[in-house]
Amino acid sequence: MASTFDAATYVLPALGIGLAAGVLLGPGSQRMTTGVRVWGAPVAGSEALALRIEGVRRLYGAEDPAAVPEIEVSAASAGAPLERWIGPIDKDGIGEALLRAPDGLAAPVVVRIARGGEVLLEQQVPLAPPLPAETSALPGAAHASALPGATRGELRLRVTAARGAMAAPFPEPVRVAVETEDGAPIAGARVEASAVGADLEGRGSGPIEVVADARGAAALSLKPLSHAVELTLRATRPGGPPGAGGSWEGRLPVIPGAIWLDPGGLEGEQPALRLVSPAPRPRAYVSIGGARGRLRGAVVPLAPDGAGFFAGTLALPDGPARLAAGWAVVASDPYEQGAGTVAWPLSAATGPASPRRVTLLADGLPAAEARERARASRARRAGLAVLGATAAAEMLLLALRSRAARRRLEAHLAAASGGAGEDGAAGAPLSREDRGRLLAAARAEPLLSVLALAALVGLSFATVAALATFR
Repeated sequence: MASTFDAATYVLPALGIGLAAGVLLGPGSQRMTTGVRVWGAPVAGSEALALRIEGVRRLYGAEDPAAVPEIEVSAASAGAPLERWIGPIDKDGIGEALLRAPDGLAAPVVVRIARGGEVLLEQQVPLAPPLPAETSALPGAAHASALPGATRGELRLRVTAARGAMAAPFPEPVRVAVETEDGAPIAGARVEASAVGADLEGRGSGPIEVVADARGAAALSLKPLSHAVELTLRATRPGGPPGAGGSWEGRLPVIPGAIWLDPGGLEGEQPALRLVSPAPRPRAYVSIGGARGRLRGAVVPLAPDGAGFFAGTLALPDGPARLAAGWAVVASDPYEQGAGTVAWPLSAATGPASPRRVTLLADGLPAAEARERARASRARRAGLAVLGATAAAEMLLLALRSRAARRRLEAHLAAASGGAGEDGAAGAPLSREDRGRLLAAARAEPLLSVLALAALVGLSFATVAALATFR
């Protein structure tokens, strides 16, 4: 029995501390948290819930994209379940989910995202009111906002970018309306154009001349060669006196870093979005929508096209969704917050668009981090419990060993005080008072040693527990 106690006294602390350290530094450490965020622009009454799912890994505030081979996205609109979507989140941490809502979206809309049996997010997402028709799709150039510029003379020139924005170095139509001061069009007006930083009609920076039609409207094709393009226009009445007329001078809305939407791809029986980037980019992020909000999202891979650009194609949706689509937001980032983000109209008869860009609808990271902290806390409590139990057991073992040693010492002293020496020779016995003092002295020192040793053991275990918190 004594040998068992001796072995346990030396082995138990090493086993307990090793096990506790393994738990505290292993399962007790906070691990990388994987969660999802939901981006979109859902509109009340829309027949589609198009969500951009962002996968994120986070540890101690540092984030990077998380790829998930398969997630399941489900939603309920006013308590009615929508069609589920199952698909991946790519290596860049982005997935595009589309849930059909034939009866139209109605609050509350609750979105649930699961990975296997793990729920990554379950939250209510807000719905925006439908966009007014005049802001969701502006038909005709007459509804496009005139570009700011300096005007002079008796004639007024109103200049508009046909699609609301321009990207270098791709051609875009610019429309000019020549009017009198009271708004009457000047039929057949002659407009002389020159530009700085652009090519006009393939004939350099100009000047070139175009003639207005019966409505006083003229158009010219302009290809920006830089991000700062200045256009100068001078208009005269047909057959009017030299010097009479008006002029306009201003800057054109060339968007630095914009990905161009080729209008030629929108024509024909199978229209598609042909995206061209002047800078090397691996992908473009697209949101297609209309008056009913965001109808579809996509990630379009871009590849060298042989002309020095990076291009990619996305087929437009078929059926009613194509008719409802009025614009495409094209961006180089999934949040559509970059300076190069542009909303391109999808029809030649449609003017500039002002759609809602995607916004953050729900964030599952805080809940995922809370679950991870709770798991790590449970593991740490188990590790500390192992430390406490080991310390208590070690103190008990030391007390038992001390008690056994004290008993052996008392027996030895009692035998010695009775007159028998270690060599068996007879000696003079001690008086009762001397014998009591001798035994009391023998009992005091071992007890103090045991208490001191127990205190050191407790201190060592407490130190290990404290150090385990510095992670």
